[in-house]
Amino acid sequence: MVKACVFDVGNTLINDTRLVQDTLKDLTNWLRRKGIIKQKQPFITAYNAINRLDSRPFISHTFSEKELFQRTFEELRIKDVSSKQVLQEYRQFLVNRIKPDNDIIETFEFLRKKEIKVALLTNETAHRVEVFIRKTKLANLLDAVVISEQVRIEKPNPAIFSEISKALEVKCEETIMFGDNEIADGAAKQLGMKFVLVTAYKNPGWQWESGSTIKPDCVIREVKKEEIEKCLETLANGL
Repeated sequence: MVKACVFDVGNTLINDTRLVQDTLKDLTNWLRRKGIIKQKQPFITAYNAINRLDSRPFISHTFSEKELFQRTFEELRIKDVSSKQVLQEYRQFLVNRIKPDNDIIETFEFLRKKEIKVALLTNETAHRVEVFIRKTKLANLLDAVVISEQVRIEKPNPAIFSEISKALEVKCEETIMFGDNEIADGAAKQLGMKFVLVTAYKNPGWQWESGSTIKPDCVIREVKKEEIEKCLETLANGL
């Protein structure tokens, strides 16, 4: 019997790839107006490459870090600009683009009506996740939130799945992990959780974890009530 559904955030509940690229366009428009850069694409290309190569733990590739902008400025030989200020501008542009998703709200309400607990489990920074929850108005629909930065463990380390199990007070065998990453999220199966792959925003270039890919127990396109309901039925029937 399923007693909990756990969801990754980036590229599962929200299209982080598109969010970052749209935010970078906002930022480069601002940088041009300030006279800091003349062309947008060289900056975007350099930033994306630097972000992709940064595999440090407990950082946000979506919410960004000051060091990512500092390295971009150094590569493009841009001087007399504060990476701290640019980070603040970038994050504000990004926050302005996050809005409630009615499909997700409906899905979480559906699960809770079925007395299935709902949680978030993500390799992210606390600041980014707090903003996401606030802007999407999901706080009252969540039973637990586990963030890698706070527990100092990252997926696919099995210990982080134990953390969400403890937080929910639900056995791993009674839990489903929903995510876009067969390495990071698929590792939940090592502790007996079911793994559902969410494909709508899946981006192989937006994965920094290393390890073995795990075959999902079920595949859905998006986190929508109809797809989740069908998935629960499929898993209950052992198909």
